[in-house]
Amino acid sequence: MSEQEEAQPQMRHLGLAPWLQTAWDLRAAGNFIGGGSGTGLLILTSAAAYYGIYSRVLLLAGLALVGLGLFSVFLEIGRPLRAMNVLFGGKRSWMTREAMVAGVLFPLGAAALVYPDLVKVVWIPAAAYLYCQARILEATKGIPTWRSPLILPLILSTGIAEGAGAFLLLGPLVLEAGIPEWGGAVLISALAARVFVWMFYRRRMVDGGAPVAAAAVLIAFSGPFTIGGNVMPIVFLVLAGLQPDMAVAALAAAGLIAMLGGWALKITIVTKAAHNQGFAIDHSPARGSGESGVGFKPGWREVPKDKT
Repeated sequence: MSEQEEAQPQMRHLGLAPWLQTAWDLRAAGNFIGGGSGTGLLILTSAAAYYGIYSRVLLLAGLALVGLGLFSVFLEIGRPLRAMNVLFGGKRSWMTREAMVAGVLFPLGAAALVYPDLVKVVWIPAAAYLYCQARILEATKGIPTWRSPLILPLILSTGIAEGAGAFLLLGPLVLEAGIPEWGGAVLISALAARVFVWMFYRRRMVDGGAPVAAAAVLIAFSGPFTIGGNVMPIVFLVLAGLQPDMAVAALAAAGLIAMLGGWALKITIVTKAAHNQGFAIDHSPARGSGESGVGFKPGWREVPKDKT
């Protein structure tokens, strides 16, 4: 076989294999970071109100994080004056629904700063906002790592983990009685859920659910994320229980690492492992009276037929 014939398959695949999308960058990831951490913190702050714990600082911090997330995506808009158009797609767009929920969340949060009893219901629009963010990714069918059904529980669990982390990080500074005992338990539960879903998500992507290039990014990220972003916070929580004199610092470290782990997860999924579908054909067309050839799907792992 000549060198030209050997090069033909590779030449056919140029421009067909999946490539990394560039429409959503760090500014888009910032929306999911701020929205997830902010709504998670608001949910924890709202839950604390049922135990007689109220903090305007935590409430403001949660609203500020959500606001920063929205501002970061506003910076990404090519024509900012058309930003209000997002409100006209409620029947089909989860981004529109996110904006509508924000229209409830911020006034309610502002009212709760004046009337503390209202903080007990802030968790409702906060949870709805977090759900909308997860559905935004899941509805983007052109990006295999986003459209996975597992992206929904992954974004929800990391949002709660990030919020619990922020609660443990800021709580000792603003709560007179300190962090309630259930604060650490919520973080452990959220971390366990996050890493559990991550394991199945990563396996699904690696086993043919995503392009090879995207799967490689997830494989390289998995170890540091699992150990650094999920195991280490639990180690610090255990340390806080064993060494009361170091409890405040250990809880703050656990919360900060849990937050950073979630942020790194979102940056990775939104900007580094966001390869599109690419192009493929089921079978090569027949030429003349000959038979059709095999199909090809460049940039994807070949999965045995019994697994499809």
